[in-house]
Amino acid sequence: MKLSQENIQFIDNYLIKLKVKFVDVRLELIDHLASGFEASNKEEQLVDYLKSKIDFIKDFEKKRQKTIHWSYQREMWRRLAMFFYKPNYLPFTIVFGFAVCWIQKLQPNKTVMLVLIVSLSIIHFWAIIAGYSHIKTFKKLQMAQPLYSIMALPSLFLYTMGVAKPLLENQYFFIAFWFLAILFNIAGGIELRNKKNRILEYSKTII
Repeated sequence: MKLSQENIQFIDNYLIKLKVKFVDVRLELIDHLASGFEASNKEEQLVDYLKSKIDFIKDFEKKRQKTIHWSYQREMWRRLAMFFYKPNYLPFTIVFGFAVCWIQKLQPNKTVMLVLIVSLSIIHFWAIIAGYSHIKTFKKLQMAQPLYSIMALPSLFLYTMGVAKPLLENQYFFIAFWFLAILFNIAGGIELRNKKNRILEYSKTII
């Protein structure tokens, strides 16, 4: 049987009662549940069908959250990889690599280290602002919840500065640490910005 608009609204209200708060999750679930019920040959009421799918509904939300989180992480790694093979990224990578080597040969002092630390901090400060600047919209979408987690790995460079400080006296470790730290953070920042913009565009169609 073909579900009416009233039936679709009933499913949405049912999901809300089950505390499925994210709009994007409910839209996907409505599509799954409506298609399943329409394809069913059973002579049962819609409410009974929905009750039989409670476990599926709860698992769906949890699995979707994990899927989104790990997809964001993979895409951050892909963005990082672009710095080593994409023609429009390679010039920056090469120039920045030489810049880090040049800074190291200057025997970095406290001022240079402060500049490097501030550069990482600025990226993270921007990421926090980007993640929370549209909080009213983002709190309605599950896909926006793991947005800042894109910066989880890049942030390790900033958080481990204290531990890494003695090792930074080694010229090769200094070059490797700051080369990767900046590239990781820029890659994470670009991916976060792109994801944020896509989510905002998508939100306009469903909220």
